[in-house]
Amino acid sequence: MTKKGGYAKKIISIEEKERLYKKYIPSIIFERKANLSGGCLHLYSDSMEWEDQWDENWYFIDENIRSHAKLYSVNSGSKAKGIPTVKYEPISRTVFFENNDYYGWLKSVALALMGDVFEDNHNIFSCHGALLSMDNKGVAIIGPSGTGKTTLSYGLLTQKNTKIIADDWYYFKFVNSCAQGFRSEKNTYIRGDLAQSWKEYKNIMKYAKVDNKDRAIVNISLAVGREKVADSADIHKMVLLKREKGKPVVERLKPEQALRYLVQNDFFNPHIIHHNKWKTKVRKKAFMELLKRCDIILLNTVESPKESLSRLVNFVKE
Repeated sequence: MTKKGGYAKKIISIEEKERLYKKYIPSIIFERKANLSGGCLHLYSDSMEWEDQWDENWYFIDENIRSHAKLYSVNSGSKAKGIPTVKYEPISRTVFFENNDYYGWLKSVALALMGDVFEDNHNIFSCHGALLSMDNKGVAIIGPSGTGKTTLSYGLLTQKNTKIIADDWYYFKFVNSCAQGFRSEKNTYIRGDLAQSWKEYKNIMKYAKVDNKDRAIVNISLAVGREKVADSADIHKMVLLKREKGKPVVERLKPEQALRYLVQNDFFNPHIIHHNKWKTKVRKKAFMELLKRCDIILLNTVESPKESLSRLVNFVKE
């Protein structure tokens, strides 16, 4: 069993999956299907606490559509006790998420689960990062927690001719010579303190109910306008982040250098639910193909948010 992203993860057998199914199915009181970039994910939960957030987060899908994957949220919400644990059975694409009281983790596990389906069957890959379009150029922003990914993303959105595709997770695929990234969530799950860096978002939380983690699902188009939201973008620019005093503020990277940084940090995605040598090989190949199509910088966010944003904007406009 491994522990990343704040919760434990374990691959289980199909026999264990059947045992857990029989154990938990009598307690299920809420279920809903969601459309994640064309994939159908079926949520089962023993708590109604996720209902509003789940419905606001995802695109609708006909409940008669057969699911590609199933997610059981059990001993969840205010009933959660013990260590939050994801138990994944990869043959049937079934996850049991036990003892979780945080919607943000439930959302990320849903994205990772559908990402595993896409990766194996459709040559579509997950990126735990932000994706925006500025002057019709897709800009990907990836980095560890605490380096300003969200702050820079919404800062960039304040600029002219900029649209947001995703602020936390997007899927990408290769179409002819292009790497196309596309949104997976209908609405975004944002921090309540966003306006501390950008006053443009001082009223953003009036559109949503803030949860116990000071976060909320927000229809971002209500706050910034529908013209600032896009469904996809061809990725041309890659911004990798770090925060380390005494190091250069901006470094140009070759694809091989950028890939090394990503692999060393597990692609900055603590929510990946399935690791093995084959999966690592597939992910490395996909990200290398993505990086070859991009101009890349490593941005050290030791300066103020406005100064870091200025460097980002200058890089995108090159």
